[in-house]
This record gives sequence, C-alpha cells and structure tokens, in this order.
Amino acid sequence: MEKIEEDLYRRPLTKYEKARIIGGRALQLSLGAFPLVEVKPGDTPIDIAKRELEAGVLPIIIRRRKPDGTYVDIPLKQLLKPIEELIEE
Repeated sequence: MEKIEEDLYRRPLTKYEKARIIGGRALQLSLGAFPLVEVKPGDTPIDIAKRELEAGVLPIIIRRRKPDGTYVDIPLKQLLKPIEELIEE
C-alpha cells in the first residue's frame, strides 16, 4: 500500500465527514428508515443518528480523494477503530 493511501486509512473522521454522515442518516430516519439503535423517548433523528455513528453500526463507506485525483473507499468501521489497532495491522 502506498504511503498516501496508508495515511488516508489512518486519519480519523473529520468534523465534516461526521456532519455529513449524521445529517444524511438523520434525513433517512425522518423519512421513515428503521433505527439501528434503541430509540429513547424524546429522541430526535439527529440524536439517533449520532448514537448510531458512535455505536459503529452504520454500513457506510467514506470516499477520500488522493492528491492525484483518484480516490480510496474506506468502510466507516475501519475509520472508527482506535489508532492502536491500526498500527498493529
């Protein structure tokens, strides 16, 4: 694996990626999608989406662009792994 590609896998989610995931999932929930975590009374779709992201249950792939214009698709679960686990691989 190239050095740039390794860096793309090791960097954690950015605040922009998190906002995009939470916003998109909250929209799905508000349109009737089935929640993947337990819903508590008074929860908004955003609260549920945040908990789903924290639990790591969303089947989402993040596309990160390389400097040369190509991209790498990375499963969300891999980006949520602690850094220690990524170093051991």
